[in-house]
Amino acid sequence: MEFSIGTCAKIDQVPMVKRAEDLGITHFGVGEGPLLFSDPYQFLALAAAQTSTINLGTMVTNPLTRIGPVTANSMATLNALAPGRTFLGIGTANNALRSMGNRPAKISELMHTIEVSRELMAGRRVVHKWLGQEREVEFLDKDSGFLNVKDYIPIWVAAGGPRGLAEAVKYADAIVYCLGPNTDMIKLIRSKLDKAVADAGRAPGSVKLVSLSWFYQLENGETWEDGVTNGFGSGPISSCITNSGLMNDHRDQLGDAIVDASILAAQQYLGDPTAENQPHYLDVWAKYLRGLDPKHRPIITKELVDYWCLYGSPGQLREKAALMREAGVDILQVFLSNPFTAQRDIDNIGHSILAHN
Repeated sequence: MEFSIGTCAKIDQVPMVKRAEDLGITHFGVGEGPLLFSDPYQFLALAAAQTSTINLGTMVTNPLTRIGPVTANSMATLNALAPGRTFLGIGTANNALRSMGNRPAKISELMHTIEVSRELMAGRRVVHKWLGQEREVEFLDKDSGFLNVKDYIPIWVAAGGPRGLAEAVKYADAIVYCLGPNTDMIKLIRSKLDKAVADAGRAPGSVKLVSLSWFYQLENGETWEDGVTNGFGSGPISSCITNSGLMNDHRDQLGDAIVDASILAAQQYLGDPTAENQPHYLDVWAKYLRGLDPKHRPIITKELVDYWCLYGSPGQLREKAALMREAGVDILQVFLSNPFTAQRDIDNIGHSILAHN
């Protein structure tokens, strides 16, 4: 089973990547947020030196905090440290940009950065649009050990919505999508991905579907509320925000109840953007990925937790993981939304899910 862990880059937690590798986890990605986390590439470089088989990458970077040539250089450098076991995870960004008070990237900006990064990471020359100019760029010394452009670097694109999906499959090796164990939602996204791949003229199955779920293993006597409080916190609300538009367009397949619940949760979490006295964006993001913010607790219902989270007893975790794969997920991924409990969660994934496959 291919299984991926995503978490924020916390520099004193690098050793847990080796632990993940030993437990059978195949991919490890760290998020990027200049005001929020440690630098992802320093984290990944240290992890590369301590591991030998696990795939390492960003989960995710974006086109605005790092331009294409810079991203390509960072990945090709990491590829020199961990040859053939790196991947570039990239998206329009949420936390990295919004925590600085800025907008996420446009799809056109994302696609250009992916194209430039892909060509550079393959050792080819490409036109880069930047600062109102178009200039050819290419790594100028590819054979002296500065970079590794010989071993292929897969590209994982965090896509949302039909247009993002249609554009992403032109370049992506994998699409990362917020999905829980609900098979109706998985089958909907799988069918849209397969159609987008066919429309792009690519071979069937050439683009993998990577789920992004929120994880917690229930211990004896614990309930779903403990999963929220001690585990994924407001993570499922992020899935609601990401998917509310698409879900609203597919009520007939998903059902009004979960669609309305997800849209309501997203609206409650984001608040009214036109209201006066909006909190400062630095205050809004101060507790992001630090566990549960108590003010968000009333928004998170069992219905949403069941839909978006991979949680339960060890046996339930295995059953849900198997259902997700049968429904069309190629690589199961969980994002550990609390860095202070990440080691516990990694151990539970290894012992309760991977050890039985």
